[in-house]
Amino acid sequence: MKILNANLKIIPDSRKQNTLEATLEAANISVKASVPSGKSMGRYEAFVLDPEKAIKKFGEVRSQILNQDFETQKEFDEFLIQLDGTPSTSSGQAKKSLGGNLILACSLAFARLMAKSQNLELYQYIKSSSQLSNYAINKPSCPVPIFNVVNGGAHATNPQSKLDFQEFQIIPEVKDFGMAYGLGKEFYEKLNEILIKKFGKENVLLGDEAGFSCPFKNNEEAIEIMADLIAKYNYPLRIGLDVAASQFYKKNQESGIGNQDVYMVDGKGYSTEKLKDLYLRLIESYNILSIEDPFDEEAFDDFSILSRVIVPKNVKVITDDLTTTNPQRLKTAIDKKAGNAILVKLNQIGTLTETLEVIKLAYENNWQAVVSHRSGETMDDFIADLAVAVNAWGLKSGAPAAPERLAKYERVLKIRNQ
Repeated sequence: MKILNANLKIIPDSRKQNTLEATLEAANISVKASVPSGKSMGRYEAFVLDPEKAIKKFGEVRSQILNQDFETQKEFDEFLIQLDGTPSTSSGQAKKSLGGNLILACSLAFARLMAKSQNLELYQYIKSSSQLSNYAINKPSCPVPIFNVVNGGAHATNPQSKLDFQEFQIIPEVKDFGMAYGLGKEFYEKLNEILIKKFGKENVLLGDEAGFSCPFKNNEEAIEIMADLIAKYNYPLRIGLDVAASQFYKKNQESGIGNQDVYMVDGKGYSTEKLKDLYLRLIESYNILSIEDPFDEEAFDDFSILSRVIVPKNVKVITDDLTTTNPQRLKTAIDKKAGNAILVKLNQIGTLTETLEVIKLAYENNWQAVVSHRSGETMDDFIADLAVAVNAWGLKSGAPAAPERLAKYERVLKIRNQ
């Protein structure tokens, strides 16, 4: 595949922040791909280059991209990695020269270019490039949609929000994606009515991921309202939590509590052991299905202790900030039995090829994958095809509202209806 033209431009994401969109052309084919940006970011994610600097940097390497003939996705992605010169490691950010955002925009656009040139749907092309034939099935398999209906932590927009946990999710327990999508929309609308009645319309705002941001008095109040609504209508839904504990982890002097390292939850300092006990109580009381990032991003052993207790009970411990779609960190998590599912974010690692290699490593060790969006999203629906292609257990794309979130769910629905 010889790329005849390549361009990069700045576009706004859903938070009105600058991000990148790449356009690649070959023969009579022209494709675009844009990349999201995260607000709550793990320490080991690929480096995000300022978009203005990325445009300048792209101008310096554009001719090298156009002078090459690429036969595979891996060849193209490895070429970009070599151009950058700072490969992924387990101890620091990668892709500091070109930026993971610049590289990823090009990587995803190239995937679309290759898919079109081969007259394939994008998910079909990704599957053919993934080396996951032992784990994928012939017929497209739709992931479970994970709807973030209440936004807390870094994603809250209500100034009165007291939610330390970042995401309060509903997870349908039905096999058909269309039915699951409908359940998510119905629950979201009924939850909106309840929250308006409780807090007043002026206090029910939308957070970064289109979930509701309200003046809940504490984390459990939000969970309880969701659980009561599920019970009232006997919905086949479970609750999931993305705690994002690194956001409220305080080291010694930062905590204001002597020399203790604590997690500040609901205005109180929790030791690791007490926080674990809180999670166990919430999981038992509200039949919680999954918990993501329950401890700090360096706390492999604490993840392991919790996992030993709840994984045998069929609860998913999902690693995000702990593993940052990074093969070295995932290997450590696997060795320590620190979870049983990895959150997959393309822009954490920076290329499609590396992302697929991480998913393969997870599957080889009996972990599941959850493909995820970011808080600052675009209308690009690439992650929907990725989730279908790799037979991911789940797809996180925020609440079933806001166009940049709906685009991903609608794409899965379209694939399902083919």
